[in-house]
Amino acid sequence: MDNEYIISVGEPWDFKTSDGQNIIKGAILKILSKACLVFKSNSIINIHGLKGDILILTSRSVVSNFYDLKNTIDLVTINGGLLLNEYNENTSEQILKENSKFIIIGTILPRLE
Repeated sequence: MDNEYIISVGEPWDFKTSDGQNIIKGAILKILSKACLVFKSNSIINIHGLKGDILILTSRSVVSNFYDLKNTIDLVTINGGLLLNEYNENTSEQILKENSKFIIIGTILPRLE
């Protein structure tokens, strides 16, 4: 499936999920803008007393573009926030960002397996 991706987590360095050490597997649900997308993890993320499977990813670089991730580039460095409420595909990018808690720094890349 072409929307399956892996997030390689750099910070926190000891991050673990059922997918493994410093790995989150899942799918892109929606690209909201060139610098923000919604990602659904294959498993529940449990960190700092928070649980969920929806991440709001923002680009760490002004030159990176999430639209290009699906077309021409191999990876994008990201900040990841765990969505604190239910995901609704009609919710604006700003509201999703406001309702997420920053938890990771990493890189998103296509899942090759």
